[in-house]
Amino acid sequence: MARGSTAPWRSRRRVLLHRGTIYSPANPFSTAMLIDGDTISWIGEDTAAEVHRDTADVVVDLRGAFVAPGFVDAHVHATSTGLQLSGLDLTTSCSAEDILDAVRLRSRERPGEVMLGHGWDETGWQDSRLPTRDEIDIAAGGAVVYLSRIDVHSALVSSALVTTVPDVTDVDGWHPSGALSRQAHGRVREQALGSISDHQRTAAQRDMRRAAAALGVVAVQEMAGPTISSEADLDLLLALADDEPGPLVAGYWGQLAQRGGIDTARALGAVGVAGDLFIDGAIGSRTACLHAAYDDEPGSTGASYMDEDTVQEHLIAATRAGLQAGFHVIGDAASATITAALRAAADELGADTVRASAHRLEHAEMLSDSDIATMVDLGVTASMQPVFDALWAGPGGMYEQRLGRARAAGMNRFADILSAGGALAFGSDAPVTPLGPWAAVRAAMHHSNPHQRVSARAAFSAHTRGGWRAVGETAAGVLQPGAPAHLAVWRVEELDVQAPDTRVSGWSTDPRSGTPALPVLDEGADLPECLATVVAGRVIHSSGDGAWE
Repeated sequence: MARGSTAPWRSRRRVLLHRGTIYSPANPFSTAMLIDGDTISWIGEDTAAEVHRDTADVVVDLRGAFVAPGFVDAHVHATSTGLQLSGLDLTTSCSAEDILDAVRLRSRERPGEVMLGHGWDETGWQDSRLPTRDEIDIAAGGAVVYLSRIDVHSALVSSALVTTVPDVTDVDGWHPSGALSRQAHGRVREQALGSISDHQRTAAQRDMRRAAAALGVVAVQEMAGPTISSEADLDLLLALADDEPGPLVAGYWGQLAQRGGIDTARALGAVGVAGDLFIDGAIGSRTACLHAAYDDEPGSTGASYMDEDTVQEHLIAATRAGLQAGFHVIGDAASATITAALRAAADELGADTVRASAHRLEHAEMLSDSDIATMVDLGVTASMQPVFDALWAGPGGMYEQRLGRARAAGMNRFADILSAGGALAFGSDAPVTPLGPWAAVRAAMHHSNPHQRVSARAAFSAHTRGGWRAVGETAAGVLQPGAPAHLAVWRVEELDVQAPDTRVSGWSTDPRSGTPALPVLDEGADLPECLATVVAGRVIHSSGDGAWE
């Protein structure tokens, strides 16, 4: 269901890899593998590989490298990520003056150009004052400026951008200072992203795919929609994926069925009418919908963008159309809305019918026990981002500032979802957090709440096979004969079988069990280096080693 250019790499038909470590639960002591066109045809040990040497077109000496299924990033925004890679990166800003300095510098370098920036997060600043619209106007020399917060649910904007959005001063989330959220932010963001040319858009998408490939990512799931991007944006990305080698792309179109979303999703070739279809906002911008008020804003419980009847109607329509449905959901009240709607849809259509559609939820950060039970019962995938916890959890972190210690401790329940039999797919939500799948695996292993930590194997599976299953691909995400040759080759310092804590039985870490090892991912340790990334037998990234050219 993912789209992409998958012709076997150059004219090569049979490629033998040997003298490495192959991550294959089906054959945990493998050191060699044969790729025939776009498919893995054999896995075994070096001594047995000799029989394939004469029939192979190419023989690659792995020189001890580690070969594993390539990663799937289950939640990205390709154009915005690409623009950040080449644009105004504000993730290291520590004050209002830092932001203004970055705007001044970009204005001098590219006077009059539309300025798009991303990544500021005031919760870690010593002085949390934000720059005003007047200050941004002066720093930018009157140019159009859009600077999104790290969660992309609020932004700082210039007057030149505001004046191009009719009646924005009359909608929820408007503030004369230039710090916009809720509906006002959505309108201004749509206008800002619409201001870039198709050439800029394609260049940004190409940059994002190139960066993902260099990190061992073989497929991404694009979360598009009428306010988060556009039809044209998704159409360009899917066409680019079909025309150029790179990570495969599964596109989601986040628009209600009631507003024509199903027809648009089908016309675009989207996997589902799902993704960033917002039930609520984000914790950092205080727009996630909560049962109880924010600790640092007692009068507010956030924003609710859809009621239960609207969500239920969309679920039913998508299920009947044979498409995945899904929603962006973060707050506990928003989670209760979607799970109530899921139960109502199952009552109307039958639980088996709803399960067959394999719906999904994005982020799902504040699930209750009841929410998890409903998701497991109805086959709903939780598409989650472990680096959220690494960035915002812990004492004094953003979660604790906004929610208080007790609620913050119940965020991102990875272990509880898995232990209940739920399906997890991991991603980055780039540009909200950077592309970086090993960092996400490590973050899930070292969750701030020890009770929510998962094993390296479980986290790795969620970022590989879990992503494929989220789009209905059951054969990919594992290295075994007959599987697609989607893989990555890594230089690693050490391999080990890692468990989250003593809750995991000792047999799994005993070499005699045959449990395949993964790179050691201790906190602070260097992450594995990607030597090559292969999609359907075609090299889409090489570190420069001649074997992979």
